[in-house]
Amino acid sequence: MKATFKTWKTSRSLYLKFLEGYTVEQLNKIPEGFNNNLVWNIGHVIVAQQGLVYKSTGLEAHVSDEMFGKYGIGTKPDKPVGAEEIMEMKKLLIDLIAQTESDYNSGKFISFHERTTKTGFHLSSVEDAIVFNNFHEGLHLGYMMSIRKFV
Repeated sequence: MKATFKTWKTSRSLYLKFLEGYTVEQLNKIPEGFNNNLVWNIGHVIVAQQGLVYKSTGLEAHVSDEMFGKYGIGTKPDKPVGAEEIMEMKKLLIDLIAQTESDYNSGKFISFHERTTKTGFHLSSVEDAIVFNNFHEGLHLGYMMSIRKFV
């Protein structure tokens, strides 16, 4: 799992560069032909990881239910995100890696709700969920690389 966590850290550093390299307006812009924006994708990967790893193991997530409601599966931006929420996302992008890695290494993830994702990946363990999370974050990073060309 060491390599998987290393990959995740690299992915999150790329997400962080978006938050630091674009204005609040650019992060919130939904280009024509897209359903969401840069900041929504970042919020989405944060809550998706918490759902995949924490909620699937019966543990409480480290983000609010409000955040799940705003960035979860099937949602889209309904109003601009402000600078304060963007600052919170910056913190969560990094802090949740250390929290998850610590919880994993201490054996906190005991049970897992086995399932198959919408994309056909069968997740039977927390390890599967953590590996799938990297794939999922890679997809959204690709979407963001397309969106950035239009903001």
